Amino acid sequence: MKLELTRREKTESLADLLETQGSPLDLRCGGNGTCGRCRVQLLSGTYRIDGEEISVSPPGISAKACRTVLTSENGCVEVPESSRRSVSGSILADWTGTPPPHIPEPVIGIDIGTTTVAAVKLVNGTIAARASAFNGQSRFGDNVISRIVHAGSSPEALEEERKAVADTINELLAELDASDCVRIAVAGNTVMSLLFHGIDPTPVGTMPFLPPTRCFPIRTAHDCGLLSAPPAIPVLTVPAIAGYVGGDLVAGIARTNPQPGEMLVDIGTNCEIVFRTSETIFCTAAAAGPAFEGGGIPCGSRAVEGAIDHFFPDGTFSVLGGGNARGLCGSAMIDFLAVLRRKEQLNEFGRLQPEAERFAFTDSLSISEEEISQLLKAKAAVAAGIRTLADYCATPVKRILLAGGFARYLDLANAKAIGMLPDLDCRIVGNTSLAGAAELAAKPEMLPELERLSAEPRELPLNTLPEFENNFIDGLMLP
Repeated sequence: MKLELTRREKTESLADLLETQGSPLDLRCGGNGTCGRCRVQLLSGTYRIDGEEISVSPPGISAKACRTVLTSENGCVEVPESSRRSVSGSILADWTGTPPPHIPEPVIGIDIGTTTVAAVKLVNGTIAARASAFNGQSRFGDNVISRIVHAGSSPEALEEERKAVADTINELLAELDASDCVRIAVAGNTVMSLLFHGIDPTPVGTMPFLPPTRCFPIRTAHDCGLLSAPPAIPVLTVPAIAGYVGGDLVAGIARTNPQPGEMLVDIGTNCEIVFRTSETIFCTAAAAGPAFEGGGIPCGSRAVEGAIDHFFPDGTFSVLGGGNARGLCGSAMIDFLAVLRRKEQLNEFGRLQPEAERFAFTDSLSISEEEISQLLKAKAAVAAGIRTLADYCATPVKRILLAGGFARYLDLANAKAIGMLPDLDCRIVGNTSLAGAAELAAKPEMLPELERLSAEPRELPLNTLPEFENNFIDGLMLP
């Protein structure tokens, strides 16, 4: 898509300029110039690229938009579809277990994830409508650390992130028609909840990683910037447990009620884990990173149209929405590792056999050994988190409850085959964060119980457990 540009500010990046013109780019790295996903073709005009002034004429040159500034009054660029930020995709807005409470008034529950935001509208105890979108904060980075760093850089940056997620939610509220709803409840990881309330999350990013608050006040939709809802209705927030174990897990505990020996695992950029023993509940978080959501992997993709979602032993694959494959999403990455390992086309170290620089899915889509190593690090973090917590508690794991959108699309046999999940009974429970938010919206009287529940788990930071490093190293291998 070709776009004619007019300069606004002398220091504004091309990525910011394109954002204002309705062409948001994929800024997985937060605009630091490291991921290369925001590349555009400069066709005409004068630009400053990493400090160097360049005059461009057709056929032009390729450049990272986040590192480029338009210095002439006008210019023209071509934005490839692969560089655009996706605004919709295959986002889970469903769950298993008991149905929502039956109340006549319409209410809305919202799950605020680092990558995605999902919402449901309940009417007469049933789900009347669903809506979902990618979190508008993604332009500040694809992980919570990037969001923390940006938000802590200035009050203006914090407000940028608060407004970004509020704008995303407003789009969903408009889609759901929130005009008649009487209450909204939200759940999310700790950093997302803090940013939603406009609270600086900087303390979560530094030792001892304590959030400035775990429990959030009941506020009005107007005060939260939710302009697509009646301004005076209350907005409730599921409380958090710790800096990296948030309200999403509290909602999950409330919804699934893990029994002794059961482990609740929510796999995302952070893998949050809760384990109930006969005596108490323990929790921890492992930084899986954004690899399974396409971050840091050039061939990677979120679950959007054109993404390969499953890879099969005969070398074929399925594509979301049909059509040509443009990337590989997390569920397909797990399949790929398992399939090639079974066929002995990957050795235990993740090296291609016979030796090759890349494995090709199509003529234009392939994965390198370096990218495979990023996948192995992500799966190792998940595996090490589960194993380390179980070993510390000296309690056998009887069952794993898998929460979240990523788990919903996993081939469990493949996830076990590559050693990401143990060979145990694993049950997929869906988006329990969204389910918990919806239940709180319908039953606001349960908020004190959620606050009590959030104080119950004992946090075990993995960096304090020496076994984690060994388990992580072991997890880098393919069985």
